Amino acid sequence: MSESVGRPLYAASPQVHPIPLYAATLHAAVARNDVDELDSLICQAEAYLDKYGDLPSLIEQLKTEIAKLER
Repeated sequence: MSESVGRPLYAASPQVHPIPLYAATLHAAVARNDVDELDSLICQAEAYLDKYGDLPSLIEQLKTEIAKLER
């Protein structure tokens, strides 16, 4: 449990303006040691995965479909 926010880790609400989940964003948040920001980023990432699912598999499916169309 994250003592600084008084709720379980990963329970932070996403920020009002979502931050793109690029590696630089994640590395910068870790470097700042900002637990609230890290909690928010985790929530955003989990929400994205809930909405869009397994992205690597989806990308492979899209590549397969593109290859079919290019024949």
